[in-house]
Amino acid sequence: MTLALFIGGINYGNGLILLVALFLVSLFMSSILLTYANLAGLRLSRGSNQPGFVGQQVAFGLLLESEREHESIAIGAPGVAGVKLDLIEQRRQQQPLLLDAKQRGRLQLPRLKIESRYPLGLLRAWSWLELDSRALVYPKPIAEPYPQRLESGSGRGQRLSHEGSDDFDGLRPYQGGDNPRQIAWKNYARDGRLHSKRFAGYQQQARWLEWEAYSGMGVEARLSRLCHWVIQYHQQGLRFGLRLPGAEVAPGQGDLHLQRCLSLLALYGLSPEPATALAEDSVADLSAVAAEGRG
Repeated sequence: MTLALFIGGINYGNGLILLVALFLVSLFMSSILLTYANLAGLRLSRGSNQPGFVGQQVAFGLLLESEREHESIAIGAPGVAGVKLDLIEQRRQQQPLLLDAKQRGRLQLPRLKIESRYPLGLLRAWSWLELDSRALVYPKPIAEPYPQRLESGSGRGQRLSHEGSDDFDGLRPYQGGDNPRQIAWKNYARDGRLHSKRFAGYQQQARWLEWEAYSGMGVEARLSRLCHWVIQYHQQGLRFGLRLPGAEVAPGQGDLHLQRCLSLLALYGLSPEPATALAEDSVADLSAVAAEGRG
């Protein structure tokens, strides 16, 4: 169309038509440079990933860095809902990319496509990125009564001597550094000797979650039910251990213990990951986007 306008302007000697034709050509040429420049210099690397359960979404972290501004950047993958972002005020930004978790184990971040149609949408520049990024997918928790659940009689567990702060457990000679609040002042007033109060606490009896508790079920069914009880015991603040064929997590409690148990359930029966798979962050530099991207 621009060529037809240019020829018509020359044929009829119309300067306004020639001006419009030249303006459209200059606009097209400028868009090529601006669209390419909007991706050039943008640096992407993998960020922190958030694990999830089967049937949920796993968040992969993408870290974007640049020394200048970028606008209208689109990042996506086949079958994945893409994201659009701008790097204007923040030159370093982490953007989560959500993927559906369909099976337990290690979920690999697929090949990503980053593109830009800035500034007018006339052209598109793009590049394909492969970041070696994985996230754990835990089994889907399924609530079902635990057949061999260990119950303690009193609910208080084993008595500890010389430790804890639950019940008074007698007196002992005062030692330097003892808390003044624990000194038996009444006994001191009576016999003139310093003694410190001793208290006893109660430790919860460790519970075990075992593979054989759900005998007769398939692998995934067992893992899902054990996963449910791992979460339940953690939320109740109980000390528990996990036994699977060929693997075991000693009794404990806390967030770190929860992660160990869930990781064991997620990776049970899967091939081990190569030691060098995640040795270094994979980084993609889009300075040479023109080698792959086209307008």
